[in-house]
Amino acid sequence: MRKFCQPVIVENFFEPCLLYLLLKNPSYGYELNKDLKNNCECQVNIGNLYRGLDRLVKTGCVTKKKSDSDLGPAKIIYKITPKGKTHLATWIKNLEKQNQIIGKLVTNYKKIL
Repeated sequence: MRKFCQPVIVENFFEPCLLYLLLKNPSYGYELNKDLKNNCECQVNIGNLYRGLDRLVKTGCVTKKKSDSDLGPAKIIYKITPKGKTHLATWIKNLEKQNQIIGKLVTNYKKIL
């Protein structure tokens, strides 16, 4: 049993966050990493970010394409696929259920205070 409760983090929560960000706009890794923090309050180290993107590519949720740049090295641009949109919708549905369960506990707890 845990001695202290830590903030609850859904395993691989950053992956639906990535899909959400890619739903808004195709992007590349470092930009996604910055947007995770700004839009989803989610931080992940850059290695885990790219491993997560690779998983999403392998499952067909995201595509990647090399984009040439006049200002520096080529960037890999990631884009959500129709399968990724469906996967994100499933994540959102499940997160809504989790939110209801957690909300019920909090509400019931406050009733007995």
